Amino acid sequence: MKKQEFQEWIRGRIIFLDGATGSNLQRRGMPAGVCPELWVMEHPDVMKQLQQEYIQAGSDIIYAPTFSGNRIKMKEYGLADRLEEINAGLVELSRQAADGKALVAGDITMTGAQLDPVGDLTFRELLEVYKEQIGIISAAGADLLVVETMMSLQETRAAVLAAKEVCPNLAVMATLSFTESGNTLYGVSAESAVVTLQALGVDAVGLNCSAGPDKMTEIVRRMKAVAEIPLIAKPNAGMPRMGADGQTEYDMDGETFADCMAAVAEAGAQIAGGCCGTSPEYIEKLRKKVGGMIPAAPAKRGPVYLADERQVYPFAEGQILELGEGIDFTKNPELMEEYREEIFDTAQDIAFDLQEEEADALLFTAAGLEEEAEILQSAVMEVTGTVRMPVVIAAADPAAVARALEGYCGIAGVMPLCDDEGTMEAMKEVIRRYGAQMVTLDKEIRCC
Repeated sequence: MKKQEFQEWIRGRIIFLDGATGSNLQRRGMPAGVCPELWVMEHPDVMKQLQQEYIQAGSDIIYAPTFSGNRIKMKEYGLADRLEEINAGLVELSRQAADGKALVAGDITMTGAQLDPVGDLTFRELLEVYKEQIGIISAAGADLLVVETMMSLQETRAAVLAAKEVCPNLAVMATLSFTESGNTLYGVSAESAVVTLQALGVDAVGLNCSAGPDKMTEIVRRMKAVAEIPLIAKPNAGMPRMGADGQTEYDMDGETFADCMAAVAEAGAQIAGGCCGTSPEYIEKLRKKVGGMIPAAPAKRGPVYLADERQVYPFAEGQILELGEGIDFTKNPELMEEYREEIFDTAQDIAFDLQEEEADALLFTAAGLEEEAEILQSAVMEVTGTVRMPVVIAAADPAAVARALEGYCGIAGVMPLCDDEGTMEAMKEVIRRYGAQMVTLDKEIRCC
């Protein structure tokens, strides 16, 4: 389904997702420790029956069980050579189950590998992993994509950017898992996730898994305050506990779940479903409880946001930014000397000074230098790991800006230092692709 079609389809009504897959498959015979995707391929009737039950219960969208069907996870199971067969087969299985009565979302999640600098996986390598899986899912006929159960905003960005490259017109939803504090286990705030992902062009954003809906209402309310796109809530059936038979159980029955979800919908969620511990019964009760509600319309465009993964920074459209001299590698030889030694002490000192002077953002530039792209990418990563402030990148080369924005986990401002029409159009395309904001030479910040 194209983005515009999706937006028209959901307008003015609550949309219902399915519930849990894994916990229901375990109840229906799937052993612990197996590859779920392969088990479903070998037991297709079990999956089709579950999905059909969800549709009968009222699900408008079902998730194809491609959850961990990326190359990294498939390799762990010794199934990398069957990646295309499994992903395409699971999408087709779900399409058969849906039979035109519900949309099928290709399901994407974290790979389990750590991005650098914590791990060895580079952002570009992760991008290729997601592009491969998304390409197969899209070609197999999924109606839309969902990136779910994410804890890292950077990995979520990689999946969304991969989708933009492989199937730019296909609708994409994205949900992260938050604790009661409103942050993921990686420290990503609910507000940062929303503004960053909506700037990247996702069609709906929200939360899934984590805890029950009673713990998620305030987080949805916080998301609603910055959201300009529909919000998703797909929480667990309360908190887990070990049952007498050794199976994981959840402490919230279907009726209680639906009652709590009514409050979540009132807080701003328009797309609703269930995660771990829920079943078709939960979706049926959920639909009966909130199906008649009229969702609040997404807010019109609000402030211009810059963001990092933990905080958002709102600015008025056209606001003049106080940037100071910034971190300028073209004018400060000491910065370049340290860059060649892979240290950034002087850059961090400048950043701390700008923070004390209450500058609006950290301005980075290395325009015209041979290593501009590498300098900007490294400097932004190193400095913002220590000093939490908004970022503005000033550059003349669109490729250098793309390199810096690729690695930046949030929304940066970009000040183009070019005047010819062709280069400026290329720069604007880079800004749009990475969800950045325009900063003019007069230091005005504007939505791009």
